[in-house]
Amino acid sequence: MTSANGKAPVTAPSPAPAVPTSEINRTKSTATRLTDAEFAEIESAAASAGKKVAEWLREAALAQARTAGEEKVTDPVLLAELMALRSLIVNLFAVASKGSLSDETLRKISTYADAIKDQKAEELLARKRSQTTPESGEK
Repeated sequence: MTSANGKAPVTAPSPAPAVPTSEINRTKSTATRLTDAEFAEIESAAASAGKKVAEWLREAALAQARTAGEEKVTDPVLLAELMALRSLIVNLFAVASKGSLSDETLRKISTYADAIKDQKAEELLARKRSQTTPESGEK
């Protein structure tokens, strides 16, 4: 349709929708079955976050999906205990290869492993961080 001057009439843009754009674009849904206990747990977590269950579930699922390829956070306590076990094994084999182990030697090896585990875990984490940190100037 053209106006008297031969140009198409200009129409006013439609008013902005009351629902946020991100909600309008969400056309897909999914369903899952939960036990009463599982649902109560999710409902409680959502309430604690001040969110509706659907919103909380969407954010949790997307956060998990978006970090699937990223390195997971290492539990420092668990890592320290693994470092202690490593120290125990290495030192036990070293001493046992020379002969029998006394109770006193076992206690000393165990005490040493406990004493160094936190330091060794922190050193390992620092090495891992320095290997994954981009060099300055790289992007």
